[in-house]
Formats: sequence, C-alpha cells, structure tokens
Amino acid sequence: MGSHEIIEWILYGIFGLIVLPIVVFGFVKTGKKRMLALMTAGVLCLMFGSFLMSQPDDEDIKAQIQENVAAVKPYLAKEFPGEKWTISTVPFQKDEYQHVNPYFITVVFQNEPDAAYEYNVNRNGRVELVGFSSKSDYHEFNHLEK
Repeated sequence: MGSHEIIEWILYGIFGLIVLPIVVFGFVKTGKKRMLALMTAGVLCLMFGSFLMSQPDDEDIKAQIQENVAAVKPYLAKEFPGEKWTISTVPFQKDEYQHVNPYFITVVFQNEPDAAYEYNVNRNGRVELVGFSSKSDYHEFNHLEK
C-alpha cells in the first residue's frame, strides 16, 4: 500500500468520525440546528469528494511521464552530444515501486553503465538532475551537470 492509499484511508476515517456524527446530530435536532448540521455535513462531503476527484489517476500519471521523457531526450542530446543512453521510468503500478516518485526519469549512459542519473522536469518545463547513484562505491560520475 502506497502513501496515497494511506492518505485516502485516513481521510475515510476522518470522514466517518466527523461527518457521520454531524448527520446523526442533524436528524436528532430540529429547526436551525438541523439545517446547520446538514449543511456542514454537505459542505464536508463536497470538500472530500472534490479532493478525491482531483487526484491523478494512472492514465494522467502515464501521460505526464511521457511528457517528461519527451522533454529529457532533447535535453540530453543538447548537454551530451554524441553520447548514447538508455531511459527508464518507474513501474509505479507495481506494489514494490509505489513509494518511488513516478515522475523521475532514470538515465544510464552507455559509456558509464554502472551509474544511473535521475532527472525531473519542473513545473516550468526545465529539466533538472535530481539524483545519481552507482553500483560501486568508488565511482566518478562523468555526466554530472556543470
């Protein structure tokens, strides 16, 4: 279970602990208190529903990942002309990868196969190096940004 699902279940719990008693209170009371309780419950339901509807689904995430890959390719061609690389993305739908940011693009250069570079595209469309790793402890990273 990823962090998104945990947040959803916490919200379901909050919804059950707050909204349902307000609704029950609204049915027990009469007059203005009933109206206030039911209106409060309605507003909370609308807020909760809008939050759940605004969350990206798998298709939205896949589309954003493809846009990021499309932005990273020309960036790499410009920054490292003549180099060859392999681009991979996070298989975010698998359980063991749900904790990893799906928007990071992993690049492995052909002349540096033991090093992996993580790129991200920020909100302005700018490609940024956000991380790098190596299979060995003693590795000089040749493709760090200058």
